Amino acid sequence: MLRSLGAVLLLALVAGVTARADDERATFFVSATVPARVTIEAVEHPTRLVITEDDVLAGHKDVSVRYSVSQNSERGWVLRFSPRIGITRQVEVRGLSRDFVIRDEGVEVYRPGIAAREDISLDYRLVLDTDARAGTYDMPVHVSATPL
Repeated sequence: MLRSLGAVLLLALVAGVTARADDERATFFVSATVPARVTIEAVEHPTRLVITEDDVLAGHKDVSVRYSVSQNSERGWVLRFSPRIGITRQVEVRGLSRDFVIRDEGVEVYRPGIAAREDISLDYRLVLDTDARAGTYDMPVHVSATPL
């Protein structure tokens, strides 16, 4: 059976049967929208803070933190620092393009969308309330990131 099928095909080719395939073309466009996204991960950031008697006597505690930020926004993004009610009068932040102080309201710092990934190292000076006591507390700063 297979031989006879091959013979028929060979005969069709030799006899000059022409085969024609029409060219059909279509054009379509594809677009995709990628929403701006920023994620911030605490690499070194204590969630709990131990205040000692020495810290209370000094009136402050120094804490170093580090964050890893990934983003895809060409317009940039905002790093937001929010105070938490607790043991501090203010938090002094060092390590960005400018130093600033967080008091009763949050502070937002614009970051350009230059690199897809950025490591940020900061130093906090937690200026303690006059009635602060030694003990273990939640970290008095909350950090978040928002795309523009």
